[in-house]
Amino acid sequence: MARPTLSTVAKKVGVSKMTVSRVINNRPGASPELRKKIQEAIKEIGFVPSASARSLASGRSNLIGVIVPNIVSEWIIPLILGIGAEAENRGFQMLLHSTGYDQKSAMDSQDFLIESNHTAGLIFASWHIPISFPLHLAKKDIPVVIVDGYSRPSNLQWVSTDDREGAASVVRHLVELGHRRIAFIGGGEEPYLAKNRLAGFLEGLAMNSLLPEDSTILQGDFTIESGRRLGLEILSMANRPTAIFAASDPMAIGVLQIAHDLALSIPQDLSIVGFDDTLASTTVPGLTTVKRDYKEMGRMAVTLLADQLDGFVQQGTTVQMDLPTQLVVRQSTAVPFLLSELS
Repeated sequence: MARPTLSTVAKKVGVSKMTVSRVINNRPGASPELRKKIQEAIKEIGFVPSASARSLASGRSNLIGVIVPNIVSEWIIPLILGIGAEAENRGFQMLLHSTGYDQKSAMDSQDFLIESNHTAGLIFASWHIPISFPLHLAKKDIPVVIVDGYSRPSNLQWVSTDDREGAASVVRHLVELGHRRIAFIGGGEEPYLAKNRLAGFLEGLAMNSLLPEDSTILQGDFTIESGRRLGLEILSMANRPTAIFAASDPMAIGVLQIAHDLALSIPQDLSIVGFDDTLASTTVPGLTTVKRDYKEMGRMAVTLLADQLDGFVQQGTTVQMDLPTQLVVRQSTAVPFLLSELS
């Protein structure tokens, strides 16, 4: 099937190609009703405006900037692949900047991408970057999309996953296996995704008539090191839990390492669950975890950015897109030891 063109849209709506072009490039000359009709036709037939044509018409760059904390994190690679694939599909070029976890470096990257390279818009893919950075750009009418931001103020556009439901699904899984003493290792008290995962854990407890005070809840920082440290603290308790849910795969791996150091058998002596599914399939035993589709998150980030550039979504409009998660059950969870003995 031939790829839809500007002429395809014009013919469907019954207007000239010039009128369609005006709407695509957010220029005057079309009534609100006609503008809406053209935008609906564009989406219906799957027409993707050429980035090069958009650039010539608007004088705006075809480059989109992507700011990440580093390029070696296990979740960054699939995210970048998704961004790159959708950018190529839409005729954009991607400029990638790795800032480490330094705020000044992030600010310098932001300024460089916007001012030096005349970037059309930015994708911020880090919950470490202060929300003041993208807010500053949004106030200057520069299209911005956030992936997993530190917080969620209004007037910005976001792509993330439904981590709350993902965390609740972990509790359901563990309760169905027979676990009642479940510990939780979070990713801190401030980042939005960390708060969302804790909220999902608490929601899962409530839905299964379990009390938070009967569970151990500790805060780490999403790293293997914090998983090891807090895992040791939990497993040193006199009445230790039968399951530990860590809010990231690296922290779950840290718990797994400590369990091995203590000669505990997984999952016979302890069930362990992670979150992200970035490293879970490489562990022994395989780690039960919540899968986030980082590649799709990258694609959706580019789509939201393109919608701003094409005038389909007005800059300053709040759009929060939470993609579904999936519980992936592997070998690190099982019926608690006492229940398995009774059966």
